[in-house]
Amino acid sequence: MSFSSDIKKELCDIRELPENEAAAMLYGMFYAGRLVNGKPVIQTENNDLIAAARSLAETVFPNERVEVTRLVKNGGSLYTFGVKSRRVAERFGNFSSVNTSVVSGNDADGGAFLRGVFMCCGSVTDPKKEYHLEMVLPESERIEPLKGFIAEHGIKIKSTIRNKNNVLYAKTSEVIEDFLTYIGAGIHALEIMQVKIEKDIRNRANRCVNCDSANLDKTVAASEKSRRDIEYIIETAGLESLSAELRETALLRLENPESSLSELCVMLSEGKRPISRSGLNHRLKKLSQIAEELKSEH
Repeated sequence: MSFSSDIKKELCDIRELPENEAAAMLYGMFYAGRLVNGKPVIQTENNDLIAAARSLAETVFPNERVEVTRLVKNGGSLYTFGVKSRRVAERFGNFSSVNTSVVSGNDADGGAFLRGVFMCCGSVTDPKKEYHLEMVLPESERIEPLKGFIAEHGIKIKSTIRNKNNVLYAKTSEVIEDFLTYIGAGIHALEIMQVKIEKDIRNRANRCVNCDSANLDKTVAASEKSRRDIEYIIETAGLESLSAELRETALLRLENPESSLSELCVMLSEGKRPISRSGLNHRLKKLSQIAEELKSEH
């Protein structure tokens, strides 16, 4: 089962939903549906969604007959759901705008309405792959009113046309989390948060590893250059040409090519006056300078 299917399964649980929220949710389903012969219908391959729509219709339009047809398509089933009554159009309107007489300004009704819309035309990509939520609406005139309604409730969502389809979408985890929480899919909103935390930890660990690797590469490169400089001094001028401190440093660097400056400082300080990293680095730079001067003479 996909991540979107799991979300819709969570949203299909409509037990103990108040009548006003049931009406707003059913309205959202029809808003995301189509007009067939002038009547609003819901089309979906999700059997749980059809069961939820039937239950909502029984609450909102009691004693009205519903009609469900099933079309076998590509080995699957496409269900079409409608209410055989003019009361649907009378109560919900023509869907060219969000009907405020059905969806009041409170968050409960607004969340229920968007819950119905998402269930019929929405999807969310598995957050382990990418952050992407979208709702594909059948009619272009429904896009802007819905986008404005969502914005009024503090959620910034974008719109586009893709392959002649009218699409509302979000590509940031924060917006997707807020939207899912608002429509009642809090469990999956938390799952996205958890995935994001895990990604952040993994990325931070990778950055640390990459940083350590880069520092190690720099240490190895610096050590290799020091070794070549010291060997050149020995071949051309001899160790005797160096002061006692530089001679000691040169021999220690040659004997310990993979040691860091900190490790060399410990070795040089055994039984003697401690030397700092900057002090040791100064000696190595001095050796490099002597090598360069010798090269210029030859």
